[in-house]
Parts: sequence; C-alpha cells; structure tokens
Amino acid sequence: MTRLPCVMGRRLRCRDFAGTLPVAWHPDLRMTRGVKRGSAWVLVAMLALATSASCASNPKLDPTVEPVAAQRKAAVDDMLAGARAAGAQFGARAPLGVRTDTACNAGTDNWKIHDPYRSTCWVSVTTAYAVDIPPIPALSGLDARLKTAGWTPSPGGWTLTGGRGEIIDLEAWNQHGYGLDDLAGVGYAGPNGAVFSVRPQKSVVAVSTPEPRMSVIPGGAYFGSTEGTNWQETWVRERAHHPYVLLVGATTVFAKQPW
Repeated sequence: MTRLPCVMGRRLRCRDFAGTLPVAWHPDLRMTRGVKRGSAWVLVAMLALATSASCASNPKLDPTVEPVAAQRKAAVDDMLAGARAAGAQFGARAPLGVRTDTACNAGTDNWKIHDPYRSTCWVSVTTAYAVDIPPIPALSGLDARLKTAGWTPSPGGWTLTGGRGEIIDLEAWNQHGYGLDDLAGVGYAGPNGAVFSVRPQKSVVAVSTPEPRMSVIPGGAYFGSTEGTNWQETWVRERAHHPYVLLVGATTVFAKQPW
C-alpha cells in the first residue's frame, strides 16, 4: 500500500513514493531555518543598538563642559597658587608668561589591551619669573612657603643633573660644592597626584624653544588646547636686566572616566 507524503510537523526524515525528500523541499526545515536566521540578525541588531545607546549616554570627557570644566579650573587654580608662592619666595613680581596646556586621551579596551579608564584629561601649567636675588638662599625657605599652598617635597629631595644622585637637604647640597647650574629642579607633590617643579637658572643660559601647541592627535589625544603665553619671547627682551629666571611647572590628571 502506498504511503502518504510526509506532513508538516513530522520529523525531517520521512518518505514518500520515491524515498527521502530533499532537504530544500521540506516545509518544516525551511520555516525553522528562517526563524533561526532571523533571530540571529535581531540579536545582532539589538546588541548594536545597546552598544550605541551606551556610548551615546556615556560620551568621553569634555573639559569645556561641566562638571569637567570645573574640575579643570580647580586644578589650574591650585597650580597657579603654587607658582605664585614660589615666585614670591624668590622676590619675583609679575610672571614673564603663563602657559596652560590641556589634553584628553581615549582609553583602549579590546582583547589585547584594557586601559583602566575610558578617557582621561590632564592639564599642565608653566610659569616663569624674572629673579633679581640669589636663588640658592631663597631655596632654603621654599618648602615652608609651598606647604601653605598645598605642596610638599617629593620623596628623594633635591634633584641634580649629571647622574650625581639626590641631595636630601640644602645644607648637604652646598657642602658638596654644587652650584646653581647643577640643580635640575626641585620636585613637590600636590593633591590627587599632581607634580610640581621649581628650577632657577642663570640668564646666560640659552633660552629654550617653546613646545608645540597642544592639539588633537590621530591615535592619541582627542582634545587638545593651549592657552596663555610662552615665557621665552618676553625673556629674550628682559634677560639683560635680570640675572636669573625661575621656571615653575605643574601637571595633574584632573578627570578620569570609568568604562
């Protein structure tokens, strides 16, 4: 007796007059495959939309928009207060120039690299003063002056050039016979990991070339700006009237964005 053809809802391997139906002809399988393939595309689309929405609701840090702008201003104010304290210790007046550099970098998160933050912003302030008094005696009271502005000596003490190690206090520094030219910079630490450096140098020392302005760098900073003026241009005109220049630099990360 001849059997009826397979019916929708039966198992894949059913037989009709000639035997097993070709896979492409089976109505059950065509329907099931269509549903599975459609579900996969729906899932991919949902994941893409979720990722897009997450990024849209969590944009990278922008130092021109609150509350990040306020964090940047607070950091800059702290660094400027430290620079003014250092300048006052050396009897300086108005600065030769104050330059502020701000930049933000995006983190990387993939199978190989996982940075701790989605984006990070830092700011650096450079201030220079003309100095008319001998800098070495002024250094002895610098720690106390900067402490009132929130800056304390960095571990290691006075930093010297030429690989000659570190001197823990000014008296020992003088006993070693070091002069002003041996001083690479006196380091201090501030709030939230900020670093602060004070370096006096003679006016006869060649004037350094200003660093390039901060800008967006492909594969690097997605935000960059430079404000204020470089000290070098003014110092070229003023150096003949002052024996020393005091360079004060400070840098800090003022905002970090978790993933």
